[in-house]
Amino acid sequence: MNKKLSIFLASLMITTSVSAGLPEALMSLNYQQYNQAHNEFLQLADSGNVAALYYLGRIYQNGWGVPKNIPQAVNYFQLADNAFYLPAAAQLGKILLYGSGGVTAQPARAVMLLKKAALAGDADAALELGNAAISGLGAAPDFNHAYGYYLIAALKGNSKAQFQVSQMYLLGRGIPQNFSKAILWMRRSANQGYVKAQLELANLTENNPKLKNLGEAYAWNSILAAYNSDSIGATAAKNRDQLAQKLNIKQLSEWQSKIRAWMPIPPEKSVPEEERRNTPTPTIPNFNDPKTLQQILLQEGALPTDASAFDITTEMVDIAEATGDRLALTSAIEKAMKRDKIQAAAYYGDLLNNRLHDPEEAIKWYQAGADAGDSYAQYQLAKAYCEGWASQPDISKCYGWLLTTKETLDPVLNELVAQALLTVRTNATPDELERGQAQADAIIKKEKHEQKEKNILGFF
Repeated sequence: MNKKLSIFLASLMITTSVSAGLPEALMSLNYQQYNQAHNEFLQLADSGNVAALYYLGRIYQNGWGVPKNIPQAVNYFQLADNAFYLPAAAQLGKILLYGSGGVTAQPARAVMLLKKAALAGDADAALELGNAAISGLGAAPDFNHAYGYYLIAALKGNSKAQFQVSQMYLLGRGIPQNFSKAILWMRRSANQGYVKAQLELANLTENNPKLKNLGEAYAWNSILAAYNSDSIGATAAKNRDQLAQKLNIKQLSEWQSKIRAWMPIPPEKSVPEEERRNTPTPTIPNFNDPKTLQQILLQEGALPTDASAFDITTEMVDIAEATGDRLALTSAIEKAMKRDKIQAAAYYGDLLNNRLHDPEEAIKWYQAGADAGDSYAQYQLAKAYCEGWASQPDISKCYGWLLTTKETLDPVLNELVAQALLTVRTNATPDELERGQAQADAIIKKEKHEQKEKNILGFF
């Protein structure tokens, strides 16, 4: 169990009597029944539900049915973060980045929290890190790192990040200037309804000689006029009418047909799935480089993982924790494994060990990932046996899985495995080392045979 949890969980244990209350509390929040949601989350939090702490933080952060109270929100987010609830890290980081509502800015700590959340797939956290890199936070702006953070968020469908990526390409900041990519990302943002992107597209397609397209300028001004009742809409309506005079009847008819069919698209549809999967994201020092990931693994006992790749949502985990019903989670993980997303097993193992407090079940899933050849699952399985998570330590199995992991040459794990092997060899008996070596030899032989079979099949 993660050390951070021990004190918190000693006083806050989940009980069956209120476990069914989380879905109802979330429903109350979704329907803006804030007083009822507040009371339900308070009861859940008193009984140890970590997700409820997070949602109480959101209630006080936004003033939903209560006076806005940022210090109180920070207290709740901190409790949830201490209990390994990653969404709380994102909200806490956003508040501490610049300070808010009487809470003093703690930029260094904020950046660490945002990085943790961004690694776990929080697009808003990655966006904030991009903004922080551009602002410099007291240092020189770093456009290269900002582009990397923005791209990570943009690929996940964050419209603001997509607009920022377009600006980086447009101005050649952090990435070589590329007008076609600038317009591509700007359209993705605008098609989600992001007004800044729509305004920029309307302006560029009307006035920039390299990007001029009066029909598109007419379309974006028409959309701005239709969806905004303020001065933005009024100005867009004037521009729309002026541009209409510059288009012939056929052009006008074609663009009006496109405008009538236009609707904002959801974030998850804004980037093609193949591009989302295959676009490499930059390695950013002190964020996603192997050395930093090693340190996270040492400190947290688990690596933050973007579970959206396995079709897992935060709400699914919250409800599983509250009700004890893991059927939806298990089903999603099994389906991901069948799609060859073998990392899903270790993610579930981490979740079971750190949030759902079931180390025995966690070991089963680490075993499944390890058998599938996932080096991180093999390392976590070795740790579980070394430390005796579910029973007494088994040094021979620990040593065997460490030796197996060593064969993968994973840059994140190499140094950690080398240190662990040295410790085991120093303290284990000759018999334990011999049995561990035999286990590793058998596993490595089996993996090599399976790889050979795959290579042979590849010729047909």
